Amino acid sequence: MKKYHQLMLLIISVISLSLFLIYRHEYNRLHYVLEVFNFFGQPCNISNLHQTEKILSHHDWGPAPAWQEHESGYTYSAFLTRQNEAKALTLLSDEKMVPRNCYFWFEDKKKPVIGKFKFSKVMNDDNIRLNLYFYICEMTNSEHVPYAVSFSFKIKKDSELKKIMLANSFKHRISNNATICVSPSIYSKKRFVEFLSYHKLIGIDSFIFYNRDIPHRLVKIISNLSTRLGLEVAFLPWNFPKGDTFITRLAVENDCLLRTFDQSLYAVTLELNEYIVPLHVYSFNTLIKSINTNSERISLPIEKFCISSTETSRPISMVNTDVAEDYNYNIVRYIYRNNMRKDDISTYAVDKGLASIHKYVKCSVEPFRTRQDKSILKFSTDLTRSTLFQLLTHNQI
Repeated sequence: MKKYHQLMLLIISVISLSLFLIYRHEYNRLHYVLEVFNFFGQPCNISNLHQTEKILSHHDWGPAPAWQEHESGYTYSAFLTRQNEAKALTLLSDEKMVPRNCYFWFEDKKKPVIGKFKFSKVMNDDNIRLNLYFYICEMTNSEHVPYAVSFSFKIKKDSELKKIMLANSFKHRISNNATICVSPSIYSKKRFVEFLSYHKLIGIDSFIFYNRDIPHRLVKIISNLSTRLGLEVAFLPWNFPKGDTFITRLAVENDCLLRTFDQSLYAVTLELNEYIVPLHVYSFNTLIKSINTNSERISLPIEKFCISSTETSRPISMVNTDVAEDYNYNIVRYIYRNNMRKDDISTYAVDKGLASIHKYVKCSVEPFRTRQDKSILKFSTDLTRSTLFQLLTHNQI
């Protein structure tokens, strides 16, 4: 009798498990459809999202920046780092032409207030003969907050001063755990969708794209769909006056750190073909907790994957798993703990055995030695069934 009961229990268990697996499979197939339905069960008409004349609200990262010519250089953005200090990100070809004067503009005053000017060099790029600087303007403590700053080499009339709108970079509260800033790269809708979908899977939902050529139609769709997807996506204009160089990425990173300061606990600058991949855990938060360091920034090594398969029905990261072994390739990306200001910061280097950045590139020369790395494949099912990827697969975006 006992054997009969045990057999019945085994049969019931097998049937229950089979039904559960079938249910899970069918649910996941329809998951992307359920995600774009609203509370009352009305389907989301994707075509309406790019035809509408309205764009939904998003996180306020400050005034939209733009590279504008400024005397002998170009200025992109300016930030109020304290109530009496502003920093402007600037490209300049000749250090002899660094401004000597700076001014603060207040809403309740017709004339600007003269400040004390300083500057610091971020880096120089001999290829384009441009240096990246921070122009710094300071003043004695003021009860009011300025809305713009100006710089000049010579004394000028007020009407001749070019105002740079200030983004407030202090007295915020942390509203995002992590923000990824994406530096300009060659546009690909597939890469864009996969990048966004993958990093949402690992728990990052705040993104700032420095936009050079993402179509406005797609910008509208993502902006209007982002709330339903639990994303905060911002697109900032990037009209860089010179060709892409290393200084481009550094300018983006510095703008990103000031723009997200004290609003995102962590900030990292990546390109569209770069993925944060934890080896033993499934989320960014769990990865950070496992690192357990008080350092101001964390370095993740980049591993280069040569694209050999361009299968369109599956994500690029899921069908290319060969790492190019190059011991001279030692590039890293930095994750900044973005709620403290220090000139002298410490760095904690993460080992490849814990996490790395997967970078997918078309290799002009076949690597001499490769190895397989399938650590990202644990996200394969969820990534291919994610809302945006399904919309892409069905040509709805």
